[in-house]
Amino acid sequence: MAALSKMGALAFLGATEIGVPFVRMIILTRVLGPYEFGFAAALSATYGAVEQITDTSLYRFVLATSRDRYQEALATAHGIALMRGLLVAALFLALSYPVGCGMVSCGDWSAFAWLAPLPLIKSLENLELRVYERDYRYKPQLIASLVSHGCGIAVMLAVGLWTGTHYALIAYLIVQAIVNVGLTHILATVPFRVMLRGPLVGQALRYSLPLMANGLGNAIMTQGDRLLVGAFLGLQTLGLYAVVILTSYVPTSGLFRLLGPVQMAGLINAVDRPDVYEARLRLYARAVPMVAAAYALGWEVLAKSFMPAIFGARFVASDLTILLVGLIVYLRVCRTEPMTAVLLQTGGTAKLAVANQMPMLGLALGALLVWIHPQLESLLAGMVVGEIVALIAALTIVRGRLGTAWRDAVTASTTFFVLPLAVGVLFETVPMLDPFLPRLAVGMGCAVVLLATGLAVLSKPARQAYRPTVRSDMQPPRKQAAE
Repeated sequence: MAALSKMGALAFLGATEIGVPFVRMIILTRVLGPYEFGFAAALSATYGAVEQITDTSLYRFVLATSRDRYQEALATAHGIALMRGLLVAALFLALSYPVGCGMVSCGDWSAFAWLAPLPLIKSLENLELRVYERDYRYKPQLIASLVSHGCGIAVMLAVGLWTGTHYALIAYLIVQAIVNVGLTHILATVPFRVMLRGPLVGQALRYSLPLMANGLGNAIMTQGDRLLVGAFLGLQTLGLYAVVILTSYVPTSGLFRLLGPVQMAGLINAVDRPDVYEARLRLYARAVPMVAAAYALGWEVLAKSFMPAIFGARFVASDLTILLVGLIVYLRVCRTEPMTAVLLQTGGTAKLAVANQMPMLGLALGALLVWIHPQLESLLAGMVVGEIVALIAALTIVRGRLGTAWRDAVTASTTFFVLPLAVGVLFETVPMLDPFLPRLAVGMGCAVVLLATGLAVLSKPARQAYRPTVRSDMQPPRKQAAE
């Protein structure tokens, strides 16, 4: 029951991270006019890009450090996070005027300067709540997430109704950050300490700095495609694409929020048990492509109906767009996990950064194709090619670390790719499947096939990976429990 409760908290946390962007988007589209909504989107894209580029995932360094140096590693991570916050805040201030002039108007540059306090506020977060993941403890994070996002959304709604301007989003970001940081200090058991001396500083920097290159690649992938759509296809298509991204790719953050901690903690706790470690790798390598296929199928079945139902009748994507986005999402999930967990757990952050630059090739190809044939599908076709290249690169880079599970990863990721491809082609070519109910029937049939396949191929590695003799890693160490 304790393990089930912990997994339930993690699932709820992932659902929160999926649901919050939807709620935020729906509120902003209702309380802001077209120009102000576009302004808010520009602020969100700018903040997201800078945060991704400078992300160092320092809490993962603490996770990967031995328990006997836990407090030293935590204090070191806090010190580096504080330095990062100061530097990124200065970067926001320096860029606020040119970015404001380029994206909106020079007279409104101060709105971008209001983003500067955010990284400084967030740098004061007590990272212990994130490190609890090592012992499968997710409730403190869930509490902080629910309360902080709830307060932020309430303030955003109030400011939006009062002013009708983009400052509603700024208010949300600032209030959410302040409440979240405050709760991390209240819910943590180890006081917030800062340390910038000692051997762990160099180790933390060597671990985390390569992740900035990884963040650069992620920022280009998540924001670069939007810039291309706006430049080549116009703002109306960009609006449709923003909703497509929100409903297809953004929810994968919640999916990764569920997969990443489970795999990372599972590998860390099995390091001294090679047979269990190998079994868990094989389980993850087989299970993740199945999860990715189920997610992509869900998108292909639901997208054509729920996008216009939620966001308005003008947000209707073509069947080809839905197919290509489904393939992109499938490939992104497969190239991200379990490769990311393995590389982070083994300290291979530099290799992780290299692997995550590969999709930029697809973005470049997409830019060429959309220039030749100015359609949204042209860009998406190039991105599919880039994701395939990225998956091959990720599998190649991580081959030695996956061991015997590498063959499982290759087999599963290529086999289950056929499912969203076949269903998407079916929806594209058979007009009678255009209504929702026929699509739902096809999706339910595929779900049954996936479930049966999962029971067949996952049962044995699951028993080996989490047999009763190793369940103790779902509990905190005795020393910590006593404390």
